[in-house]
Amino acid sequence: MDRSSMDRKRKMKKREERGDEAAADDAPPSSSTFDRHVFPILLAAAQTTRQSSNSCSAARLLRRVLSRSPRVLSPLPDSLTALLPLLLSSSCSSVAAVSCEVLGAAALRSMEAAEALASDRGIASGLATALGSRSQRVTEAACNSILDLSASSVGREHLAASPVLPRILCLFSQAETIFGLVHSRSAKCTEIPTEGNKILCLIIDTMVLLVNSCKIDNLQNLQQELVKNVMPLLYKIWKKTQLLKSSTDCDKWMNQLQSKEYDISEAIFRLSIDLASPACLEPDVVRRSIFGQTVSGFENFVLAYWEKSPNLYRRKQNTQNDNPVFTALRSAFNLRAAPDAIIDSLIKGLVSCPAIASDELDINSFLNEVHDSLGDSVKYRQDIRVMRTPEPSDQTSRVCVMEEHFFNDGTVFMDEDAFTEKCKHAFKNGYSIALRGMEFRSEKLATIASALADLFGQPSVGANIYFSPARSQGLARHYDDHCVLVWQLLGCKKWMFWPNPKPLLPRLYEPFDPLDGTFDENSARGEVLLEGDMMYLPRGYVHEARTDVGESQVDAYADFSLHLTLAIEVEPPFEWEGFAHIALHCWTEKQKLENSQFIEPRGEAEASFFAIVLHVAIRSLSDNDPVFRKACMVAAKLYSPSPCTAIHSEALRSSQRSTFDEILQKIDQKCSMKEALKSITVAVKGRNDEPFQWMSWLRHLPQQGDADHRFDFCNIFRALEELVEAFNSNPEQALADSTGFKSRFCRSIVYEDACKSFEMLLGMYRTTRNQYMKGMLALHGAHVSRAVENSSWRKSSCSG
Repeated sequence: MDRSSMDRKRKMKKREERGDEAAADDAPPSSSTFDRHVFPILLAAAQTTRQSSNSCSAARLLRRVLSRSPRVLSPLPDSLTALLPLLLSSSCSSVAAVSCEVLGAAALRSMEAAEALASDRGIASGLATALGSRSQRVTEAACNSILDLSASSVGREHLAASPVLPRILCLFSQAETIFGLVHSRSAKCTEIPTEGNKILCLIIDTMVLLVNSCKIDNLQNLQQELVKNVMPLLYKIWKKTQLLKSSTDCDKWMNQLQSKEYDISEAIFRLSIDLASPACLEPDVVRRSIFGQTVSGFENFVLAYWEKSPNLYRRKQNTQNDNPVFTALRSAFNLRAAPDAIIDSLIKGLVSCPAIASDELDINSFLNEVHDSLGDSVKYRQDIRVMRTPEPSDQTSRVCVMEEHFFNDGTVFMDEDAFTEKCKHAFKNGYSIALRGMEFRSEKLATIASALADLFGQPSVGANIYFSPARSQGLARHYDDHCVLVWQLLGCKKWMFWPNPKPLLPRLYEPFDPLDGTFDENSARGEVLLEGDMMYLPRGYVHEARTDVGESQVDAYADFSLHLTLAIEVEPPFEWEGFAHIALHCWTEKQKLENSQFIEPRGEAEASFFAIVLHVAIRSLSDNDPVFRKACMVAAKLYSPSPCTAIHSEALRSSQRSTFDEILQKIDQKCSMKEALKSITVAVKGRNDEPFQWMSWLRHLPQQGDADHRFDFCNIFRALEELVEAFNSNPEQALADSTGFKSRFCRSIVYEDACKSFEMLLGMYRTTRNQYMKGMLALHGAHVSRAVENSSWRKSSCSG
């Protein structure tokens, strides 16, 4: 037989073999056919530990399943689904990669299939193993499969709660191309290979998607050490992305990266909110640094000055270095530099801090509202103000002089360098620079503000910085709706302030009254604050401040001033009015629980209606009674390490208890249930629920009983309608019963029970505020200082 005949026979035999295979592939697939022909080989391949003929056969079979029998994927046979965890974990890169492709293709066939596959713990574990492969092909296939499975929110949440998330974080921290990018000082992308670019972008996209899909509770389960390792890298990627977007050389790189800048910033925010805080100052250290070393200093301040009158604390120059809080503040800024350098240290690297709702206790809700603006450039008025108050003319009263602003309201400063130069120019022309939210931008200020909030038993304390040139006034004469501690850090400043002429303290979120002639100009008091001095100003005290410069000074930069204000803002639930509402709610719910076996549902509903009427009556009384507006400090962190300090702490606690007794007496004697019912009736008739929107924060308090009888305090109008209808059936009896309800509350409420509910609510507020603080600190680079260069941890193994 000649060679040509032999070649023809071999080719015919191959065509026959290919035809048999094609016929088998083209036949309508069924689960039994799959189990009989494919399953045995896949099972053998899944159990092999090295590259073998079985593994190669499995890879070919899977490839055919993917490319030539699409109907097998809709849905996947149960036997294949059961094998996928082993196939995804195969040491054969071809098997693992093709298994990932099969999984991704099946997910794209059906949303229901994607959700079912994503919820399979075995498949999630297999994907986590595939992400740990040394093969770039497997890593790429695994990432693509995860993205395919994440087409729905359900799929994303399942994968984010699985071992896939810690594994992708570990993979991100180990990727060599990431280190090449974050350490590159160039905006050009040519230093990074194309393939490295592709896999880097894929890893980032997968990780960011899962982090932003993960519930906060699940994020809290991640190992802190892993998150700490990821944070500096992710932050630098985010900053590099901001740099690259202005480079025309990086279009291809940016097109490969699907994550937007705000997606990366949200991932940074989310990962940071459960990281352990840096070594923070204890409330007792802050207490002694601010209010003196004596054991009674803070208690005396609260009893004598708090929300009553200003007080000045002079610091001796030779003792300032021994004050840990003052030392921490001075080290947070470059205070010995020239003004331009100080402005650089204040402004460079700032991002906008969007406001969080006063009664927001779910950080997820906040993120849903602002996710596409996290990490934005600073915005005028929201984050920074640059202003000056001119000298009045001879014919103009200083009280009428308004401040001038260098920028327009709402201006967003995209070019940081140009913005910084404009601020320096404004400073030289007499404008002061004011930065709000410094507790979100500096870890040292964050620890001080947090400790002070604990000390006063409040949700948070704000920190603002004011940098003023010589012979100038920044803010015009005004008053604040919060108490402030003014700490002079550099230079000196002269303060003028007037007593509050009104008996009622101003409240947060209420409109400011215009300044007029109701206060006596001659009653002004003046104080010059030197470096280290601190002054307390209660809310409602009208004041103004100027840099105090002698006439002999001619240097334009002489005697400039930098001071910090620590704003103790009393949120509505933490005034004494709020404590009264909490006490009423706590007592009502306790009555329901204790009498649940004896009260009919109708009686339970009536008790809830009586409570609503009394809430409205208490609110009405507080509008005109100064005591209700004062801060409640039953949760203040008072330390009692010795019998001596215990005596002083007990004096403050006794004062708080006495205030509560006074409030109960006022409620019993002055709260008019009749007027409260009348105001509710008028509002219902007029379809106006605005007077009752303040109740929304009560939704955070637990409610007992049937869900149908629980009030929705965010949508109270329906309950008010039912209340009016029920009370109108017998008005006189309803009024008598509600008045009796009020008297029973005032007689039988247990102070300690109310304190527990108050502290519980405060803890919820503090948790959310701390999460927000940590997230914003991370966006200001708080975790970048943990040296990325020390990469020894990258060589250690990462467990999923």
